[in-house]
Amino acid sequence: MSTRSKDSLGRALALGLCLVFLLAMGGWFFFERFGAIPPQRARPVVPASAESRPVPAVVPDVRATVVEVVGSVEWAHDGKWAALQVGHQLAPDDSVRTGPGARVDLKVGDEASRLSIPERSEVRVGEVTRAEHTIQLQRGRIDVDYLGREDRVLRVWSENGTVAETRAARFTMLRSGAKVAVATRVGSVNLSSAGVTVQVSAGQQSVVFDGAKPLAAEPIPLEVLLKVASKASVADSLCVSLSGKVRVGTEVFVEGEPAEVSSDGSFRAEVPRREGLGQVKVVAREPSGEIRERMMACRPRAGPPQAESVKFRWDEAP
Repeated sequence: MSTRSKDSLGRALALGLCLVFLLAMGGWFFFERFGAIPPQRARPVVPASAESRPVPAVVPDVRATVVEVVGSVEWAHDGKWAALQVGHQLAPDDSVRTGPGARVDLKVGDEASRLSIPERSEVRVGEVTRAEHTIQLQRGRIDVDYLGREDRVLRVWSENGTVAETRAARFTMLRSGAKVAVATRVGSVNLSSAGVTVQVSAGQQSVVFDGAKPLAAEPIPLEVLLKVASKASVADSLCVSLSGKVRVGTEVFVEGEPAEVSSDGSFRAEVPRREGLGQVKVVAREPSGEIRERMMACRPRAGPPQAESVKFRWDEAP
């Protein structure tokens, strides 16, 4: 074979090898570009417990909202008292107080439950969450209409350690001095004090004196018992001097002012004489809210003082 033939064959072989190489590279490029499954983005590794854990929902703050105001009602935040208006939302540690003849109604969150605070009463808002509603009754009374739900509870407590707890009930809680009473109309309320709990069912009431154990629950009386007697006083400045007796746990008001009622239901009160006062109004209000009134006539004056005859002798030493 000639030298020229050998050179032509070498060039042909080299060209063929180059062509094969180019075809191989082109096929690989085509396969990678169009034929292969596109690579997946790397997924972050998440622990199984984190994947199954639900994302907590954003729960709005629960507040006690004022829905009705009658008469003079005030609220306090950081110890400063101001007039309370409908629509106001009470934060924890806010206090509300009502004047004579006044009333304020509250609701908690978006629920239909109502807390009504009548005249001469004061409450303080405690913990208010989705699971627990806590109110402190500082004085007076609170009327509760609490709708039932298994996932939350209402607690009304006083400073002497007495607590009324329910998940669904209509009841009244009264605090007068060291006395606390609960009267239940619908449902049931657990009244606890001094380590003892008494269930106060519908149509029953119970009383706690001075933070002692609750008295056994008993039926709510059908009517208020009020026995009052008046007597003339030696002091001509008094209209009447009253003494009387009511059922245990009953409040007594004389001319709008609360009278001190002892643990046996007896009370005394003296009413000063004043211009235009001819009768004295006595009101008895039981824990259930039942009221009985009685008017007592003001005693007449004993008459004008009699002048005494006095003789002076100027020539005698005193």
